[in-house]
Amino acid sequence: MNPQIKQNFAEFLTTKLNTEQQKAVQQTCGPLLVTAGAGSGKTRVITARIAHLILNEGVSPHAIIALTFTNKAAKEMQERITQFLGNRYELPFIGTFHSYCLRILKENPDLLTYPFFSILDSDDQQKLLTGIINRNALQKGVTAKNLSYQISSIKNSATDAEQIDIMYKVNPHLHSVFKSYEQEKRASKCLDFDDLLLEGLKLFTNHPKFKTASQEKIRHILVDEYQDTNVVQHELLKAMSLDTRNKFAIDSICVVGDEDQSIYSWRGATIANIINFKKDFPQTVSIKIEQNYRSVQSILDIANQVISNNKQRNPKKLWSDKKGHDRIRHITCMTEYQEGDLIANLASVASKTQKLSSIAVLYRTHFQSRAIEEALIRNAIPYKIIGGVQFYERKEIKDLLAYLRLIINPFDRASFFRVINVPTRGLGLKFEEMFYHYWNTELFLNFIDVAQKCIETAQVTGTKKSSLEDFCAIFNGCKPEDKPTQALDHIISKLGYLSYLKGEYEPEDALSRIENVKELLNAMKHFESSNSVATIEQFLHEVALMQEKTNKKNENHDAMLLMTLHAAKGLEFDTVILSGLEDGLLPSSRSLMQEDSIEEERRLFYVGITRARERLLITHARYRYAFRSMTDTLPSRFLDEIPTNLTVAENASYWKTPDMRTAMSAWLGEKTTAPAESHVMTFGAAKTTLPDPFEESSTQITRTLTMNDETPQKKVKKFRLQQPVQHEKFGIGLVEEIEAKGSGVTYLTIKFKTGKKKLDSQFVTSV
Repeated sequence: MNPQIKQNFAEFLTTKLNTEQQKAVQQTCGPLLVTAGAGSGKTRVITARIAHLILNEGVSPHAIIALTFTNKAAKEMQERITQFLGNRYELPFIGTFHSYCLRILKENPDLLTYPFFSILDSDDQQKLLTGIINRNALQKGVTAKNLSYQISSIKNSATDAEQIDIMYKVNPHLHSVFKSYEQEKRASKCLDFDDLLLEGLKLFTNHPKFKTASQEKIRHILVDEYQDTNVVQHELLKAMSLDTRNKFAIDSICVVGDEDQSIYSWRGATIANIINFKKDFPQTVSIKIEQNYRSVQSILDIANQVISNNKQRNPKKLWSDKKGHDRIRHITCMTEYQEGDLIANLASVASKTQKLSSIAVLYRTHFQSRAIEEALIRNAIPYKIIGGVQFYERKEIKDLLAYLRLIINPFDRASFFRVINVPTRGLGLKFEEMFYHYWNTELFLNFIDVAQKCIETAQVTGTKKSSLEDFCAIFNGCKPEDKPTQALDHIISKLGYLSYLKGEYEPEDALSRIENVKELLNAMKHFESSNSVATIEQFLHEVALMQEKTNKKNENHDAMLLMTLHAAKGLEFDTVILSGLEDGLLPSSRSLMQEDSIEEERRLFYVGITRARERLLITHARYRYAFRSMTDTLPSRFLDEIPTNLTVAENASYWKTPDMRTAMSAWLGEKTTAPAESHVMTFGAAKTTLPDPFEESSTQITRTLTMNDETPQKKVKKFRLQQPVQHEKFGIGLVEEIEAKGSGVTYLTIKFKTGKKKLDSQFVTSV
């Protein structure tokens, strides 16, 4: 052994780890539960523990295994341990649960009930299921993707064949498909991804000699991100470390995790594993690592306060040596469009002193990015979407836009071939090749003319002929001058597009895509009402211009980051913006009726808060487009859980760009001088003056409308642009124009659900 390696590691333990981290590293006997809060250095602990076992306890690397959830995490752990050990030591097994199970299955082929030679990937699995669907004439009932998701969900929740059969028998139809699927796998001598865990568990439960030999060889087990384990993984660890009498049979098992960051129940993860760890592993030693090295204390105060409302947790309280003043703002916006403008203005101000890549916008679902993206594009702010694609580049959006392009340009070949088989119509590659070559001989015909020729010349017959006729019929009655929403409604209805998405994709993915389609309709409605976009062609031109701007600014390597809260887990940023804090978004509408689901949504909020190092901006909108009309929203219930003394709350409903820049500059500590006319806006001949937003709250800001210098000022009823108002007959609407007349009379142009109305202000009241 190289003495210098051991000396360097000893220095690391005493100088780079805090007291609780040192305890977690040096507690090498029995079950150990390390509850490591966000930003507390859990990867450092687990890798230092492995090095400690090898360097200080003399444990052979072959007697240690470390399990995690991604190959990326495993590689990072390997690199850190190599830094401790140098190249003089072999590394222990460090990998995913699935890779470890594959290893032991390959090493023990004689113990398997059914031999296997290959692993089905997701594409192979779906091809196999597609064959079963076709042979049983189930095409209209299910899809291969949906079936694979249901099969995987059941396998991740059951630990033996009997439990699996019971779960499937709730749905006899699915049970029949499952049996056919299993038979075909065996005949092909294949396993799917989930089988690896179940078959690995069988080795321990069905073969006592294997279990004993494994426990004699593997003396130390370490697991990272334990809050993300499913039922089968938890049972596997029990089988690996407990004997047949449920007595601890190895030297140590150490699981590291944070139940407050358990956000993957839809993948099969269960928080019960970490909550009940002490029950399943008696005499467990618990260590809490609460010192946070990421965030300023005020951000942690909010995180601690919010998550304390969850019942399913082991209490802990994050703390930090980093201090800061006025680091959290909660800002109320009028609409999601103003929310986007606020975010863009913050980015513009912040970019003067920090990289845009150090700023992240986090949201609950992908469709929320659309209004934010449009604001960033308008303000020339480069951005990247992490874990997703830009709104107008998403497949379902591009598919529907392609249908619209065919309405205004029936010669558009790219759009035709994109959607001719979306949804699937049985018009495959051979049909496309035939159609393409025929079109090349008839360059002056559009796609409908070419289709008619193909039918007349019998190049397309039978079911393909019917499918082609149905495709062409979709465009009957559609004209380039149609309103975008009218045309898209027609196409979605004719295609049964939402049902297609539900059947084609796994439930979570399908829901996200459906939300994107609805958001596209919201975008169209917004363009129609505010940008004078009246036709399909005008809308498509607007989208094309936005995409061109996006492509140009993406050449800039420094860009603001946009992502969902799920995608943000494990990341950290100087400035974090949590947008859309409204009931129905966060917490999501699907979670509102179940306490367990509300707690997971709260954990998601907690994850978002703890991504921030220096500053946190929380926003929500009072009104949001939904189902193509403006609806009022409720602030997220989680906002009520933040004590008012921990954040500065502001109402920006009536802020304009200069107000936003001034407010953001003041918060970020940047000096800015607003133009002299920044608070002066003109409505016809009238002048509107806004007071300094820092002299009085935004809810108290008033505007005085006057005729001119010669006319004495007369106070009129106070209304603002985009202000919600109520009319006895038309209901709630938003003020779009204000026209001041003599004698204190004011006319308002108001957008109601039923359309725009111009009314005397005395007939409406403020909401």
